[in-house]
Amino acid sequence: MFKQHTTTKKFTLYHLALVYHIIAIALIGTDFFFLHHLAYVQAHCYVGIAIDIVVFAVMLGIAIYGIKTVKRTEVSIIETAERYKSLYDNHPDSIISFSLDGEVLSANHGLESLLGLGRETAVLTSFIPMINPPDLLKALHHFQVASAGMPQNFEAAFVHQMGFPIQSNVTFVPTMVDGHIVGVYAILKDLTEVKEQKKEIDKLYKQNQLILNSVSEGIYGIDMSGRTIFWNQAAEAITGWKVDEMLGRQIHNLIRPTKSDGTYYSNEESPILNTILDHEVSVMKEDRFWRKDGTTFPVEYMSSPMLEGRGQVLGTVITFKDITELKKTQELLIKSDKLSAVGQLAAGVAHEIRNPLTALKGFLQLLKTNNEKEQYYIEIMQKELQRIEFIVNEFLFVSKPQATHFVTRTVDSIVMSTIELLQPQALLGNIEIAAEITPGLPKVSCDEHQIKQVFINILKNALEAMDQGGTLRIEAEPDAYGHNITIRFIDQGCGIAPERLPKLGEPFYSTKEKGTGLGLMVCYRIIEAHGGLMQIRSKLEEGTTVEITLPSTTTNIHKGVSE
Repeated sequence: MFKQHTTTKKFTLYHLALVYHIIAIALIGTDFFFLHHLAYVQAHCYVGIAIDIVVFAVMLGIAIYGIKTVKRTEVSIIETAERYKSLYDNHPDSIISFSLDGEVLSANHGLESLLGLGRETAVLTSFIPMINPPDLLKALHHFQVASAGMPQNFEAAFVHQMGFPIQSNVTFVPTMVDGHIVGVYAILKDLTEVKEQKKEIDKLYKQNQLILNSVSEGIYGIDMSGRTIFWNQAAEAITGWKVDEMLGRQIHNLIRPTKSDGTYYSNEESPILNTILDHEVSVMKEDRFWRKDGTTFPVEYMSSPMLEGRGQVLGTVITFKDITELKKTQELLIKSDKLSAVGQLAAGVAHEIRNPLTALKGFLQLLKTNNEKEQYYIEIMQKELQRIEFIVNEFLFVSKPQATHFVTRTVDSIVMSTIELLQPQALLGNIEIAAEITPGLPKVSCDEHQIKQVFINILKNALEAMDQGGTLRIEAEPDAYGHNITIRFIDQGCGIAPERLPKLGEPFYSTKEKGTGLGLMVCYRIIEAHGGLMQIRSKLEEGTTVEITLPSTTTNIHKGVSE
């Protein structure tokens, strides 16, 4: 480094001296060979002396100017040298000057803190012993490339004086003197602390990912531009969108929250995006999100702003959960409250009606007459009273279900006996009943009469819905483990409107003109009492499917063992 400054100084003095001598020779030559030979100068000797004094003064002035210029250049060179020396010596990274042969020519103080080598100790040390053996070939390759004039940057381990490796970031820079490469500078940066920080960051990242993926609620984050920056596994499971599909995409166009009237939020109206603007937590008790397959589901979500240390908003974190089951539970609770109220009302009404009903039936039997017209009227009243008695009995069942006597039975035998009972009605309506029952069905513990009552009600509803005839299919099959048996009644009737399906089973709600709605209500009660589940699916002009699931005796045995 200092040789380079010395060369620059000599180069400057050489040029100044050359210019000065050329000017001096020109002045002296002009004075002695031209001016002194002029007749006027020869006639006046004082003029010649004056010319000599002027030439000497000019030469002296040029010499003084040159000396001052050299002094200024020398001061500038020394100042520049001190600046570079200060940078070289005080740089926090280790800087080593190598010859082209790989010998250490000089080093700064950073080498002592990095490798434990003093500056004097490091001089004339070979390049090869300083490199950790596994990284030697790589370092030599980069050294050769840097020696050819191309700077290099890579990672390698240098050996500490105590023998352990120090992972470093290495930069090789060619040393240029007079346009020639005379060596290589190596700048070493200790990566130990950086590696530890990276490990800590990786550890925190894995912990955060573990926390995000361990919760059952969907969690995702968006930046200030509305693009997704993280997406947990629960969000994947709920929406069907994978994390690779979501990162970096505009979330507002994929999971679109809607208003209560079903219209879309614009970007300006979105409560999620407004969280970024308002810097406040926003909670939405009920909204709708879209899955990847295009279906919607009800959600409850909370959006919270992501803030850095200075309070600047970086984005928004949204936590959401699918509340489909919660809404079903709420609907069941409401229905249960209705059933309880109807049951209490039914008990009172049934007991109040039965006594006068008994009296009316008795007196009607006494009013026998030979008049055909009067007898016809009496028979009509008797039929209506029987209908009233049937409704009262259903009321009593709703208010206080009949005592159930559970016995072990096979579902196929109950299904077949029900079909035999209603086969004549089906034939009258030009309806074919096709039973598809899996052989060897597990047995169920049930009250046969009550289950048959459910099957009869469902079959009668199906037959009445198929006024154009067709095929009524009945399927019965176990699940994969034989714990439950599913019975399906699939008709080809007129179907039920979607808005009516949720109300089926409510008291006094019926799709029939003269129906009371108590029949399905009783069916629901019986199946629930047997620990089963009844579901109804329907499409207009296509038909209705009633699916009943009952636990088998295998399930009961397992429960008994576990208990």
